[in-house]
Amino acid sequence: MNDHYLKKLDRVTAILTQLQSKPVVRAQDLAEKFDVSIRTIYRDVKTLENAGIPIVGEAGNGYSLMDGYKLPPIMFTKEEVLSFITAEKLMQKFSHQSLGNHYQAAMEKVRSVLRNSDKNLIQNIEKQIDVFSFHTDSGDSLKNVIPIILESIAEKTQLNIRYQTVDGRVDNRTIETVGMFFEFNFWYIMAFCTLRKDFRQFRIDRILEISKTQNPFLQEYGQVNDYRKRSNGNKVRAKLLVDKKIMSHLVNSKKYYGLTEEVETEQGMELTFETEWINDGFPRWLITFADYATVLEPESLRTRLNELLVKMTERHQ
Repeated sequence: MNDHYLKKLDRVTAILTQLQSKPVVRAQDLAEKFDVSIRTIYRDVKTLENAGIPIVGEAGNGYSLMDGYKLPPIMFTKEEVLSFITAEKLMQKFSHQSLGNHYQAAMEKVRSVLRNSDKNLIQNIEKQIDVFSFHTDSGDSLKNVIPIILESIAEKTQLNIRYQTVDGRVDNRTIETVGMFFEFNFWYIMAFCTLRKDFRQFRIDRILEISKTQNPFLQEYGQVNDYRKRSNGNKVRAKLLVDKKIMSHLVNSKKYYGLTEEVETEQGMELTFETEWINDGFPRWLITFADYATVLEPESLRTRLNELLVKMTERHQ
């Protein structure tokens, strides 16, 4: 069997897996995934049909397996089995407890369909992989919160939450959830708040109570990243001159704090930011490497930085 037919066999098998895992699969999406023409996908689908796979649909509308049709358990490759082990370790360290429990149950089902050789592979290697993190237990009181949030997103129903703000206040909110994201060791909800009539983000470990309502929302909000990029306040431009030798330590954080431009000069790296946190978050971040940075603008940032440094000095004298 030549290389062309091997590639086709792999692709047709992968298309079958896609049909098993999704309600509808578009030919255009498959063509992009496998980097082939749409016409090639049409031929691959025809190959599956000729093999007796009952595929419903047609070119242009998408394909799906006939309702009720069952296939034998999928056999995993050795590389896929190893990826499961790594993913499980990451889930144990970085997932919310409510997700971790469900993932562990799902992994038990995956293990149950593995060949004995793959089960032995897992047993031999899973103790040789670990993930070390500095994430501390947030002490969440709600153990099933994320599944409830995900259900509300899927069903497009409002949530009632009792939420503790960063300053200790407790508010009752009704929200329409856009999505969730994980950042700096915490899970967040991005949602439309019916009280504020605007979009807000809520840290999940600060939710004291949560319940689904029967109230649907019809608004199409798009993707969660669309709202994370939006500004809820006025942004201020800030420019820093930073020593080149510490730039590797700022790779992720500089983007989080609003980096818009980075220019190399003889004196160092000139960084330009657009930030909403000019009075608090941004100067406190700057303190962590202030001995390697010079504030070029605005003057108010330099003043605020000096105020914080004076307070730190007085507290530790």
